[in-house]
Order: sequence, then C-alpha cells, then structure tokens
Amino acid sequence: MNESTGKVWRFDRLISEHAFDKLRSIDCTFGEFEALLEAAEILESLEIAAGETKELLLISEEKRRPLHVVVLVDEIREEERVLTIYEPDPGQWTPDYRKRKR
Repeated sequence: MNESTGKVWRFDRLISEHAFDKLRSIDCTFGEFEALLEAAEILESLEIAAGETKELLLISEEKRRPLHVVVLVDEIREEERVLTIYEPDPGQWTPDYRKRKR
C-alpha cells in the first residue's frame, strides 16, 4: 500500500506488554493512546501469512510528537494486536513521517 488511508479497526484491539512498556517510556497514557489511535493512518500493509497482515500506522497530532505503531491484524483470531510503538527517526523518513527515505 503506497497511499496512506485511515485505519478502520474491525476486531478487538489488544496491546502487547512490549507496546504498553513503550507507551510508558514515551510518557503517553493508555487513554491518550487509545484516543490517538482513532485518527491513525495506515502507511504500509503487508500480508505476512494466510489471514495475517502487518500494518504500519502513523499517529500525528500537533501537540504530540509523531508515532509509528505496528499492528498485526489476525483474521483467524479476529483480533488486532498492537506490537510496538516508536518515534520515527527523522533521518529515515520524509518530513511528514509518511514515507521512507531512499
């Protein structure tokens, strides 16, 4: 997927312990993160196995630094797992953090 589109959450959303720890390290509460996820954009989507798709999301809000979120969409279990959250490296991404620099 090349064009970013809004994320539509179709299944229960779970958050890994690792992702929860990352939230704490960047001083973002779970409640704030949940609210920010509602406006997340899908930057990349890759089918990694039958019924499993890995998505890279962008959360960008004026008051907060941009965040990338990696989500595994599991069609079989009907769940979407937030695997990790990180602040994108400006040296590896375009200024809007939507495309990787080549």
